[in-house]
Amino acid sequence: MPAPHRARRRTLEAWSGALLFAALTVLVALRDPEVSGHYPGCPFRSLTGLSCPGCGTLRALRDLTRGDVAAALAHNPLFVAALPLALFSWLRAVRGRPPVLTSVWAGVTGGAVLLLWGVLRNCA
Repeated sequence: MPAPHRARRRTLEAWSGALLFAALTVLVALRDPEVSGHYPGCPFRSLTGLSCPGCGTLRALRDLTRGDVAAALAHNPLFVAALPLALFSWLRAVRGRPPVLTSVWAGVTGGAVLLLWGVLRNCA
């Protein structure tokens, strides 16, 4: 695919992702994750009784919609810490540039961070 088409596609994908994230954020702002029945439970937690690296993400997102950063950090600090990187990557994609951290090593590092976070949050 020629470079201009790739840049246009990245921009379209970035805006599509932003729209999806905005819709999810509105949904979480309107439907409290703390109230049972609104969202499915975590299958990992149901099977093991342990928190997965993503547990608390919906509650953290709801806290951020309310402006409560401290509560969001208490629910899932990795999610809150990853938001600036996601925003930076999104801004690059909107400009038609490749997202950040797309190498194999970035993927391996990201996987290792998730694994380490999953272990650490269950040991505390």
